[in-house]
Amino acid sequence: MISLGIDIGTTSICAVLYDLTEDKIIKSLSTPNSFINTGSYLQDPDRIVSLAKELLKELLMEFKAWAGEHEARNIRKPAGVGISSQMHGILYTDRTGRAVSPLYTWKNEDGNQRYRDGLTYARYLVKETGLPFYTGYGSVTHFYLQENQQIPDEAVAFVGIGDYVAMRLTGSRKAVVHKTMAASFGGYHMAEGRFELDKLAAAGVDISCYPAVAREEGQAVGTMVMEQTAVLLAGGTAEPEAIPVFCAVGDNQASFLGAVKDKEHSVSINVGTGSQVSVYSGEWDPAAGTDIRPWIDHGYLYVGASLNGGKVYERLAAFFEEVCEEFAGQKVNAYETMERLAMEEQETELRAVPSLYGSREETDREPEAGIYGLNSGNFHPKDLIRSFTTGMARELFALYSAFPEKACAGKTQIVASGNGIRKNRLLREDVEKVFGLPVVFTDREEEAASGAALYVRQAVIEGGAECR
Repeated sequence: MISLGIDIGTTSICAVLYDLTEDKIIKSLSTPNSFINTGSYLQDPDRIVSLAKELLKELLMEFKAWAGEHEARNIRKPAGVGISSQMHGILYTDRTGRAVSPLYTWKNEDGNQRYRDGLTYARYLVKETGLPFYTGYGSVTHFYLQENQQIPDEAVAFVGIGDYVAMRLTGSRKAVVHKTMAASFGGYHMAEGRFELDKLAAAGVDISCYPAVAREEGQAVGTMVMEQTAVLLAGGTAEPEAIPVFCAVGDNQASFLGAVKDKEHSVSINVGTGSQVSVYSGEWDPAAGTDIRPWIDHGYLYVGASLNGGKVYERLAAFFEEVCEEFAGQKVNAYETMERLAMEEQETELRAVPSLYGSREETDREPEAGIYGLNSGNFHPKDLIRSFTTGMARELFALYSAFPEKACAGKTQIVASGNGIRKNRLLREDVEKVFGLPVVFTDREEEAASGAALYVRQAVIEGGAECR
């Protein structure tokens, strides 16, 4: 079985042609994604659709060549298209299923503006509903746009960008989202699998634009409608091959699926620009003081996310490079020297709390950040470097420690992904020390796109019905 997987990320779009039988990527492609204007957090949904279609067109050509070389396997077409989507953000669609607004991404900060009684839009919704909301969540963005009369008159529904790509690939006009995307908007009842529309309406939110939640785990949006399918797969015949496109899943869940082969015994740590620690559990604990997200089929992911990931270490490297240039007039690449120095200092009394980029939590004061325990014996670059990577590891462990004890039971390894840890030997060492678990790396690259491709197998087995 062969599938197509595509990941609609904030800074890039990646697509893979995946051999589900051999469990490997046949071909991967990527292209940059960008914001509409520098300094904005808006993206053009139709441009994203065009980029996604171009990648899929190239992979369909690759599939045709692959199928010709593997005739014995008698595979006429990919089994389906899986989509991994950046979460939380929304765009509005009209009755024809076309976008009538930009994509307001997860980075949108309008929800932190003051609304009423000294509260921000996000905090107001928390107060009125008793549900967790943060700026960037679709429900918060929707409420802000509603209260500021910025929702287009033609809008009938909002969806995530992955949902919109699925709609445009299939020609569907109906706004239907997977539970992993629905939960990312906020205001979603995890156990009952529905939006808490009564609480949202009571808080003054217009609930008419909320999308339907897919009824089945492997629900298809429809079949791919692309001119190229007829030419590329059917040898130029009039009728294209029908390739099902399944509901988009959240990129956090897709990345976990793509990276972790043993979800019951693994802790997933991803370090990119930010960082994230996740564990799977079959049980939902509503009293847990942490982010809980629905798993792709049954169960849940407990997730701790930080804004302080790879860019913290990048900023430390920039500091050393700036010192060299300002004092010695030399431009250097600090990373190799930083690793060499810190490898000489396995332990240090210097303690860094490298929260350079703040916190996802909205608080009345900035989160603690600083360097502590400084003395004449540890006032050296190697101590500073090691204290930063240890501090990064400790922050991840603090997020992990907030998970329920049952969710953390039986974990035997850390599956790491993202260049922020893959290319940082020091951080890998410190994560192993702090967690007391070995770090292993997934052998799959492009975890989110691979996870989307792997989801196709699950969706086909579930026998997803079309939803037009």
